[in-house]
Amino acid sequence: MHSRVQTPAPAGYAQEIATPSPLAAWDGLWRGAWVIFAKHMRKFRHNSMEIGGTLGFPLLFVATFALGMQNVVDAGTLGGASYLAFITPGMIALTALSGAVNSGMTLLEEKIKGILKEYFVAPIPRMSVLLASTASGLTKTLIQSLIILVIALIFGARLQTGPLQLAGALVFLLLYVMGFVGFSNGVAVRSKSIGGYHTMLFFLNLPLLFLSNALYPLAAMPVWMRLLAYANPTTYAVDGLRHTLFGNGSLPPALSVAVLLLFVAVANWYGLRSFRHALENV
Repeated sequence: MHSRVQTPAPAGYAQEIATPSPLAAWDGLWRGAWVIFAKHMRKFRHNSMEIGGTLGFPLLFVATFALGMQNVVDAGTLGGASYLAFITPGMIALTALSGAVNSGMTLLEEKIKGILKEYFVAPIPRMSVLLASTASGLTKTLIQSLIILVIALIFGARLQTGPLQLAGALVFLLLYVMGFVGFSNGVAVRSKSIGGYHTMLFFLNLPLLFLSNALYPLAAMPVWMRLLAYANPTTYAVDGLRHTLFGNGSLPPALSVAVLLLFVAVANWYGLRSFRHALENV
């Protein structure tokens, strides 16, 4: 009998097998995220309650409150714009906020139903789950915000913008949505129940709207209210959208971008930290 000579494996061979290359890791991250993203979008496409529920409140504001106030509010106090044009960026921001809340809601439902644990044991990087939730939240919210803008134009709002300004408006909207999607994902993975999640975010929803320049100009606010508005990221998103879509913002666009970038960084840091905390407790 001939004995087989076993050649020792080269140093580092086992480690190469166990640890994928950076390119393979990135490929796995994006593939896993795409599968979950596609699942979320299929659910969104067939879920009329999610679409209608998000659009209902902003549509009611545009169709009743804005049109009713148009002949009451002096256009001179709004920089010459109609009240419908003035309020439209605020309604887009409200739609974006509602869409971000629904993004976190999707993650929370998957957590409660045990789907999140199934993702964690699947052969995909765990960060694919957070990436997919963020991407689907952004996509759904942008679609809904565009619907609100089109409806406002049908009702009579007139854009004063070009291709470059439209690109700028998209930047403001993306930053605002990215911030609140990250924040709502963080709240979702820490929440114990759907009721608790909605209570916390509903508590923030209306104050973020009314303590901003969404419904009235900053100059018309009392001092204490104006100070709170300056601390509210909604103010900077709304003003940026007014600058780019209707040409009548009151804050420097560079300031609005800087504040929103800071908001995105802090909110997504919270979302990432919360997600990692959830991984540690699986």
